[in-house]
Amino acid sequence: MTRTTRGYLYALIATICGSLVYLFSKSALNEVSLPQFGFYWFLTAIFFNGLMALHPRGGFSVSAFTRADYRSLLLMGLIEIVATSSFYAAISISVNPAVPSFLRNLEYLFVTLLGIWLLSERFGNYAKAGALLTIAGAFIISSNFTSFDSLLTGTSGLMLVSTSFYAVRTTLAKKHIREISPVVLAINRAVFLLLFALAFMIAGGQSFAIPVSALGWIIAGSFIGPFLTSIFQYSALRYIEASRAAIVQSSTGLFVLIGAFLIFGNLPATLQIFGGIFTMGGVVLLMMRTGKDKV
Repeated sequence: MTRTTRGYLYALIATICGSLVYLFSKSALNEVSLPQFGFYWFLTAIFFNGLMALHPRGGFSVSAFTRADYRSLLLMGLIEIVATSSFYAAISISVNPAVPSFLRNLEYLFVTLLGIWLLSERFGNYAKAGALLTIAGAFIISSNFTSFDSLLTGTSGLMLVSTSFYAVRTTLAKKHIREISPVVLAINRAVFLLLFALAFMIAGGQSFAIPVSALGWIIAGSFIGPFLTSIFQYSALRYIEASRAAIVQSSTGLFVLIGAFLIFGNLPATLQIFGGIFTMGGVVLLMMRTGKDKV
């Protein structure tokens, strides 16, 4: 298997696992508060990632870390708090998890811009059209907002915050993926988010007792999400560019759409589905390369 094929395979696995995260987390968030969800979600994520780190071939190593590496982990951890909290808050308030999954494609627009700026990646002549199509799709998905304020504070606003910070995270991870292994990045992410959720639970006096059914969704989702998805996302970046991984991951919305219909029995509005297809098409255009544009 070539390095490129391996990278695409890892990106596809991450996409499928990531699709299930929307469904499992939505099921759990229907029963528990966001801080309770975050506490148990990332506690179990640390457990699963810790098991992998203990394996001889798990890839966990900090022996050669420099101060710059630790600063990078600190920065990415803080970015994850904003990005991930906004992400799950958007899922929590959304009627259908397919809507935030389509809006997640905005991340790939931001990854493109940051890839050009920070990683010197080159993009084809269709990039401008792709950017406009992605933005247009996002506005179509958000077509049910009643005012500019509701656009910024509802699901769309939360996903705008989330995707912009996730794009910074992805770009930083790509930049440092040779020095910091995927399992270290995944554990670092889970630790920061666990502490953040714990602080909110203590401050709000929330109970640590949650329904067994919600705990079941969290354990299953945490294994698939913060563990498998994070590992395969970061692993894909070892073999292919962040922009190429984004092409594969842009299909997440379709998987979530099918799953949401099977589990919750509902679908987004027809216009929102078209908006989701627009954003996916825009991502593909963003990543297309012509012969003279390839690196």
